[in-house]
Order: sequence, then C-alpha cells, then structure tokens
Amino acid sequence: MTLRIPIAALGLLLGVAVSAVSAEEPGPDSTVTAVSPTGHSSRFTAGKNSKFEIRNSKLTFVGHRSSVIGHRASDFGETSASSIEPSSVVGQRSSVIGLPPMVAQRRGPRPLVPADREKVKPPTKPHRAGELECANCHVGKHQGVLRMYLGMGGRGTPMIPSHMFQVRVACVACHIVPKEEERAAGIVGQTFRPSQEACVNCHGEQYRGMLQRWTDTLNTMQETVAPKLAGARKALKSADPENPKVAQVQQLVADAEFNIDFVTFAKGVHNVFYAADLLKLSNTWLDEAFRLLGTRPVKTDDVLVRGRYCGVLCHQQAGVPLPVTVTFGKQEVPHGRHITEFGAVCTGCHSAEVHKAVTATPATCVSCHHSPQNERCESCHRGQAAFYRGEVKTDLVNIEPNVMAPVVSCTGCHDWSEKHSRKGVGQQCLTCHDEAYMAFVEAWTTGLDEQMVQATKAIKRAEAALGKAHRAGRKTPGADRLMKDARRALAMVKRGRAVHNPDAADALLEAARRKAEEALAQAGRQ
Repeated sequence: MTLRIPIAALGLLLGVAVSAVSAEEPGPDSTVTAVSPTGHSSRFTAGKNSKFEIRNSKLTFVGHRSSVIGHRASDFGETSASSIEPSSVVGQRSSVIGLPPMVAQRRGPRPLVPADREKVKPPTKPHRAGELECANCHVGKHQGVLRMYLGMGGRGTPMIPSHMFQVRVACVACHIVPKEEERAAGIVGQTFRPSQEACVNCHGEQYRGMLQRWTDTLNTMQETVAPKLAGARKALKSADPENPKVAQVQQLVADAEFNIDFVTFAKGVHNVFYAADLLKLSNTWLDEAFRLLGTRPVKTDDVLVRGRYCGVLCHQQAGVPLPVTVTFGKQEVPHGRHITEFGAVCTGCHSAEVHKAVTATPATCVSCHHSPQNERCESCHRGQAAFYRGEVKTDLVNIEPNVMAPVVSCTGCHDWSEKHSRKGVGQQCLTCHDEAYMAFVEAWTTGLDEQMVQATKAIKRAEAALGKAHRAGRKTPGADRLMKDARRALAMVKRGRAVHNPDAADALLEAARRKAEEALAQAGRQ
C-alpha cells in the first residue's frame, strides 16, 4: 500500500518536501526518520492511526510503519513546531527515481524564507504543555482547499488532482504576496495571497489574466446552477410525500448543493477543472430532479456548465486553436462546427478527468445525430439528400427529384425513436397511404435490390475479361471507358441509396448493367 498523496499533501501544508513514502502492513508503533539535505533528521512515530501530530514540540506521524525521506529549506532535525517555515521546494529536484522533477520558478516575488529571519528567535513559551493550544479552536483550517487541490472530497466524480499538484507545486509557489504589512506582521503573523505574477513567472505572458479568467468562469457557472438549485428546493417542498421518487430527488438535490458549496468554500480556482466537473454534475442532477418530479425545469443558458468550459478556462487564453476538422475512426468530422453551430460541448466527446482523452464512441455520435430532435440530417447525409432531391449531376441518365421530395422530409420516413429497419421505415408510409401501399413498397425495394445484384455481377464479369485482355497485352480503350461509366453509375446508387429515388436508381442500375455487358463484348472481340 502507498500513502503518497496524503503525505505529499501534508508536505505542501507544512513546508516539508516528501520525496517518497512507502508503507507496510499495519503493525506496532515504530519510529521513522525524515532526513534533510544537510543530513539532519527528524523522528516520526508511525502506528495504526494515519495522522500527523505535534508531540513535545516535534513533528510526529502516527500511521502505518513507514519510511519518509525528504528535505526542506531549513534544518528540521530538532527544530520546534513553532519554528516550522514554508519550504522553498520549487526549483529543487526529486531524489527518487521515477518521480518528475520540481517545476523551476522564474525570478519573481516570493515569501520570506528562514534565511531572511535568522535574527528572529522563537519566544519562550510562557505556558505549560497543553495550555493555550491554537488547534483547540482552529480546527481543520485549509482542509477544504487542500481537498480541492488534491481533487477529492466532491460527490459523483473520480479523483482529479490539479495539474499543478501533479508536478508538486507547493502552496507558496502561487501565494507570494504578503497579506500583512511589516508592522502588523510582527504582531499578528504573516500569510500570503495568490498573485497572477506567479502564473507569469512559470508559464509566460500568455498566462497573464488566467487566474482572473478562472475566477470569473467559475462564478458564471455557479450563477447558472444557483437558480436551478433554488427551483429544485421549491419543487421538493410542494412535492407529494407519497411519490416514491421523492427520496431519490432529495438525494440528487443534496449532492448537487454539496458540490456547489464545496466549489464555493474550497475556492475552485485551486483545481479549476475538478471544480467545473463538480458543477457540471450538479447541473445534470438538478435537471434530473425536475424530470423525476414531473416539474417544469428552470431554464438557464447552461451550455458552459454542461461541458464547454475547457476552451474558456484554458485553451482560449493559452492560444490553443480549435481544430476545424478531426478524424474519428475513418470519418473526417467538422470539429469546429460541432461547437459553433451544433451546440456540442467539449465533455460530450472528451474526458473531463483525463486531458485530451477521447471518450466518444460511434454510439455517442448516433445518440445526437439520430435523435428524434435532430432534423439536420442533410448536414451529414448530403449524398442521400442530393439523390432524393434529384440534385446529382451526371451525363449518364436524366435524374429527376423523388416525387415525395417537396412534401416529405427525412424524418417523415425515418423515426429514430424506434428501432431502425426497412420494415420500420415502411410503417411510416401508412401515415399518408393505406395498408395496400405496403405491398407496393415491398415489391419496389426488393426489385431494386435484385437490380443492384445484377449490375454488380455484370461489372465483375467485365472486369475479369478486361483483366485477362490486359495481361495478354491487348489494349481496350473503348471497353475501359464503358467500365468507368458502369462503375460510376453503380457508385452513385450505392451512395444515394436506391430507395431514396427509385426512378433514378432504376435508370442508373440499368445503365451500369448495359455498359458492363458492352465492355465484356468488346473485350471478347478484341
């Protein structure tokens, strides 16, 4: 078992850079040593309860038998708890093989380090041990912020550590501006506020304004979800207590409210994508709550909170362009139009937990493209639409629109709320025609199928004969032209689907069969 994350997180709070942690099975208390770069050491006691305490003015770990090797800017071997200072860990390298190095910081404002305070000596404590302990009142300070940074503690989402935590950026790397003036700091102590200069120091000028963008975007998302939460609470108050779905709705609303509060009080900017994911889940749960109660949902412009936050939180500011097209499987997809025209959101196809990971499957595409609400069939099925409307250009035959094209749209025949099949499509005919029409539809579709088979066989026979002639060294220019036309006619029917324009399909398949047979005859004569 490994305790890396909790202990590393403690290092961030206490200023101790924990390079590696290993743990064995629970056993009796044992003493562990943390070693500083200068060779000084500090003793830690480990037992069954996994927590840190201050014992006799020394930092003590009570947990599984562990070995901790780390370092801090000051010698922490025998220092008292009151003299623990923030660690300037950024810029140093890990001493453990397999772990990434610390992120180098550029020159910029930084908090005071122990070397700056060499002349300041900790006062002698005027009280006995156990008296006047701050921790008796100040309980769990910064724990919410810490959990947010670690990407844990919210509801409904897996652990998503901040990218900065993953490269071991400590709290003092971003909190670099002293809160108190020097006069006050000497009395009340000092803490530090975050500054965008920390972003610029590491990432460059393109990150100037990024911190404010994070803050504003999360605020907008919270303002979008807040009316839904208020509406769901109101709907619950008026709901029938005998409704068996009320308990489920109460849980959905409670979980949504917890996540919203967690992002608010733990300050979501410490882990913006985790915070955004929590708000997205809250938005989804509240919509589901309205649906279960059969209540009209509160309408808000929630496209951002539904998953279009990746570009707003990061990509736009960092100058990452939106790809115009991408390849999915073997299909070229208009990526940009999905966002700008079709209302798709980033997390509809990409993981909210793993950067750049694609979670979409063919079923994901079908769920949108073939939904009953989608009437933009022709934006993808352009070949079939052109064939149906008689807009295919060819010199092989004269193509007219299907007689139904002026009055029947795609969804007039294709009902994607039901299982899609030829029989199912045929049933749609009965909305306009009587039962006798179904026999006509059957003969018409099977007849086209047979014509397709005959044209394909004729082309294959001709191709075999021409191949034999070419291998014998004979030239067949006339037959080659005929075969090119035959293949083109067959391809047009396959692409447009014969049933979308039976008259055009009949003419093209007849032309394909006839030209293939002529090519076969010419190949035989030559």
